[in-house]
Amino acid sequence: MPATSTLVRFLPPAAVQLREGADLAAQRTVRETLLRLDPDRLLAPYLREAGLSARAEPYPGWESDGLDGHTAGHVLSAASTLAARGDDAPIAALVEHLVGGMRDAQQAIGTGYVGGVPDGVALWEEVLSGRVEAGAFSLNGRWVPLYNLHKTLAGLLDATELVGHPVADAALADLGHWWLRTAAALDDGVFGALLDSEFGGFTEAFARLAILRRDPALLALARRFARPAFVEPLVAGRDELDGLHANTLIPVAVGLATIERAAREVDPDAVADVAAREGAAARTFFDTVAGRRSIPLGGDSVAEHFHAAEDFSRMFVAREGPETCNTHNMVKLAAELHALTGDDAYLHWAERARLNHLRSAQHPGHGGLVYFTSQRPGHYRVYSPEAEGFWCCMGSGFEAQARHGALVYAESAGTDAAPGELRINALVPSSVRTRDLLVEIDPAEAAAGVDAWRVTVTADRPLARAVSILIPDGVEHARIETAPGVVADVAAGTRWTAGTTWSGRTTYRIELPRRLRVETAPDGSAWGWVVDGSEVLAQRIPDEALSYRGTGARMGHIALGALRPLAEAPILDPADVAAAERLADGRVRVAALEGAAIDLEPFAGIHDARYTVAFPLADAATAAARRVELAGIDAEALDLEARTCDAVVFGQQQPESDHALVADDEDTGIVGDVRWRRTAGAIRFTLRDWTGTADRLRVEWFPAEEPGGLRVHAGGAVVLDRTLTPESTETVCEVDMPASPGALEWSMIIEPTGSMIDRVVRTPRLRGVRLLTSVADR
Repeated sequence: MPATSTLVRFLPPAAVQLREGADLAAQRTVRETLLRLDPDRLLAPYLREAGLSARAEPYPGWESDGLDGHTAGHVLSAASTLAARGDDAPIAALVEHLVGGMRDAQQAIGTGYVGGVPDGVALWEEVLSGRVEAGAFSLNGRWVPLYNLHKTLAGLLDATELVGHPVADAALADLGHWWLRTAAALDDGVFGALLDSEFGGFTEAFARLAILRRDPALLALARRFARPAFVEPLVAGRDELDGLHANTLIPVAVGLATIERAAREVDPDAVADVAAREGAAARTFFDTVAGRRSIPLGGDSVAEHFHAAEDFSRMFVAREGPETCNTHNMVKLAAELHALTGDDAYLHWAERARLNHLRSAQHPGHGGLVYFTSQRPGHYRVYSPEAEGFWCCMGSGFEAQARHGALVYAESAGTDAAPGELRINALVPSSVRTRDLLVEIDPAEAAAGVDAWRVTVTADRPLARAVSILIPDGVEHARIETAPGVVADVAAGTRWTAGTTWSGRTTYRIELPRRLRVETAPDGSAWGWVVDGSEVLAQRIPDEALSYRGTGARMGHIALGALRPLAEAPILDPADVAAAERLADGRVRVAALEGAAIDLEPFAGIHDARYTVAFPLADAATAAARRVELAGIDAEALDLEARTCDAVVFGQQQPESDHALVADDEDTGIVGDVRWRRTAGAIRFTLRDWTGTADRLRVEWFPAEEPGGLRVHAGGAVVLDRTLTPESTETVCEVDMPASPGALEWSMIIEPTGSMIDRVVRTPRLRGVRLLTSVADR
């Protein structure tokens, strides 16, 4: 997607009004969810860190496990988006309450700093003294504190930009100055070491703040958050993302694009350099992730990490599929790149991701939000509990659901005398008023398989201004009635200019015959998704025995119920999909090979059920062999899964933090797309067995690169002591656990064994540990 000089500005939330439909319903649901939260509980970590008396107990879950305070920032951003229209007093009061509490804490500390990070003031004293002990997801013993602090900055920035809140503006000014002073006191070595730990969206936030303040110093700070190790391969056009934590990188890529926008507005002398570095990296990243690593829903990655771009097999067997946070941030990246280039391809991708992944991730009844959307046939999703958990995808989910409508309208660059083009980017029930024009979009009646819309443009006075409509790319074409009996045929995926001069009221009827097809996996494997127009379809599989609500427990965001065998999944022939029957209720009936026909419906509407959204593909001649292949994939994996009581995957953030992992003398890395961790000291963590039946332990590692070994302690007893050499072929071992009937928690220690005079002895590169039961049908 090449850069151009076109600049586009999305119309702000204050100007856009959603109308009755799925998007407004989703926005109402998140509004109700936000208003059920207790702002004093959200603010408790801020007041604690400022030495003030809390007005309520903090929330549990991640809000009390080290990410204390991050949710308040997300809630402030979401509430500010909803409050921007100025007609919602309860939401405005929520913004007021949160901003006031943050400001009170900031003024009590007295330096400009504010946040809920445990022992956060001391953290920065440590950093300024030169002490930086950074892991991928920790900094000086705190859980991703920079990631956490970004949410506070972003919340205050949204309250200032979207609502114009004066107290938020003052708090933002003091916090911005604190960051400038603190960063200036850190040399590049110390600052770079900070960025070895996940730091969220600071790159974007400081670029936005630079635009708001017209301050080149803030733009320079944003550029310091653009890690060279991430940026340089992208500038060179290389995809080196295999095995990396996806949502550590996506917010940075958003920031790279925002830096280019900031340079254009704040520091024109730097534009050429920024476009060649940060701008080029952002485009390469989007093209790589959206084009090579994403599925038609818009999601990417498995268990938070990018798998190999050439091998999507893990996507179809894992219970932990694409993460909602990733898609939320990829939509933001697409928006930034469209604003920079005017290229509608970014909007087509963003609208598909919003419709199918983001909108589906909120329960329409209780408002719970989804973390992982498994692509394994027959699996399911769990939704966040009401006042527990407080996962990252819960916080970003609040923001995503508040932002429906954010990309619907935009305008290209212009002047007061010659206003730029008004651009309708998606046909969503809504209205907008800008520059004496009112645009209204409403659904219209149509035949099965056809979407129909009425677009009405009303001019308060005779006006010259171009208005264009983007036609979705998943339809056959568009039939547009421009006047009674006059119909224009417009190609799918193109932008149609509705008119350039306006007087009074003009209405267009737009019909969009959906294109029903199979879109295959990006790696070319025999898996695919059924897509109807812009909607991804899925098979609903009722299962009333499951609980679809997550819990506040660690790993409560994962759908831990039994996996269904892959070989039971319907196998589809793409030719049969093209000939599918459209039912009167809007579903699509598709023939399945070696089985009964199945009914498909929009995935975004399936809740509280198992589902199949990614289908194995074959034709009649190869269906039987395909089913045997699927059974073979599962032969060992399902047995192991059925026996697993708990597991930790080394080198991945959530599995490690869920098990309270700490390590010293450590290093981590990637082989292919699989992460590992090893130590010359010790790795300590806790495994939990909710069944009380665990009696075996499985340890997995990569082949030894040097002489050494590992010793594993479980519950104080040594259960494994193994010497390894580069000639060793052993990479997995199952051992008996100590006799402790009914034990629900096991303290684990892994350390190297053996000694060498001439070098440090380390464990092999450890992949993971599983706590097992010998009873597979528990």
